[in-house]
Amino acid sequence: MKKLFFTLLLGITVFAQSIAQDVNQAIRYIKVANTLREVKQFDQSEEYLQKALNIVRSRDAYWEAAVYENYGFLFRDQENNMEASRNFMKALEIYKKLKMSLSEKAVAQLMEGIKDTEEQYAGIDIGAKGVKLSIIGVSVSPKKGLTYNLRKALSINTEPSALSTQAIKETANAVRDLIDSATVRLGIPADRMFIVMSSGLKQALDKQTGKEAELIGAIKDGLKNPAQKIDIIGYEDEARYAMFSMVIPELQMSSALMDIGGGNIKGGFLQTRKQFEAVNFPYGVKAFGKIVTKKNPDANIEEYTKNVDEEVKRVGEEISTELSRKVGIKNRKHVFLIGGIVYVMNAFLHPERAAIIGRPVEVNLEDVKKFRLMATTNYEELINPDLAKIADPSVRQIAESDVKTITTKIYNQQDIVAGAALLETVVKEFARDGVQKKFYFIKGADVSWISGYVFKMISDEYSAKKESGQ
Repeated sequence: MKKLFFTLLLGITVFAQSIAQDVNQAIRYIKVANTLREVKQFDQSEEYLQKALNIVRSRDAYWEAAVYENYGFLFRDQENNMEASRNFMKALEIYKKLKMSLSEKAVAQLMEGIKDTEEQYAGIDIGAKGVKLSIIGVSVSPKKGLTYNLRKALSINTEPSALSTQAIKETANAVRDLIDSATVRLGIPADRMFIVMSSGLKQALDKQTGKEAELIGAIKDGLKNPAQKIDIIGYEDEARYAMFSMVIPELQMSSALMDIGGGNIKGGFLQTRKQFEAVNFPYGVKAFGKIVTKKNPDANIEEYTKNVDEEVKRVGEEISTELSRKVGIKNRKHVFLIGGIVYVMNAFLHPERAAIIGRPVEVNLEDVKKFRLMATTNYEELINPDLAKIADPSVRQIAESDVKTITTKIYNQQDIVAGAALLETVVKEFARDGVQKKFYFIKGADVSWISGYVFKMISDEYSAKKESGQ
């Protein structure tokens, strides 16, 4: 028995000595890596840090934290602040577990020094109405973790859902031009670019065999990159990304969202913090207008309006039936309305709000009714609001730009008549049950889902690297 004890003791001692020798080797690798970093031999420095990490990972927590801290210095010196922050964060978490408050404080201060520096990413949203570019800045901080801000948005209206040869060509050109704006003018690296087709466009593509491949092929040809990844998003994810991107966390559980886009109406609400219940209707402004026009292609505006009034009743019944099936959606106290037609109404009826971007403004049923009525009876007055009443010249300039953009690039009268009918139908349906509600619009929310999509992709990559210890 005594012999067995001494044998075990000897084995433990040898094992401990082996670990100590390995850790000493890892320390030497860290020192070499630091020297190489100082002389800007970054690739070789990273190689030695990886060797050190392979030795100490899960064997010596302190030196594992030290490796991550030195990775942070390495990426910081290469101005890769996202990776620097990610590695400093990993070191910080280990120091916290070890209760090494001095090291923890030092790393937190290092992160404070770089937290305001963002890594910029770009998302291209190819929708039913046109192509949009969102530039978002992503940063990491000790307190907030991974966060993002929308920095810039551009759009080109090309009518992709028309799926004609000309529309496909113009859409491919728009994607190329917006990517050029992001990469050449704004300096976004190609590997930080995401291209996504929206659910509204997908709905139109599904109705015409071969058009999806034709459009994707045209885009890849325009970019001269046959390997370019182009994702296609479902309406559930699109609405969910919009909800998380646009609605502040405090209101998310008490809110519903409805996005009246060009190709479809989609939205939903949160059953729990992680479970989003979505709805979808194939009646976006352009899609609904095509349904009406198809029944009477030669109708004048008066006849077209009557046809809209009749057709929207059927759509309203379908919306009512589906929303009644989604238990809880109509009980939400706050309803966020997004989409081009809500932007149009806000621009024409409340031009004084033109400079309020990224923050909610209240919408009421009376405004919606007025908007629909003016679209059919006082259209010229509607599209020519009195901007002289706006005292602030900077706000007036934004309002003038909004009106010009709408009337020359976004919607014609038929579109606005159709869109106003859909908007009123949705709002009335939510207001019908007697539960006191507030409706909101956020200018700039038309790019919320693509921003949410990009951030989700980055977050997933960040989490995967964090878990794997890369």
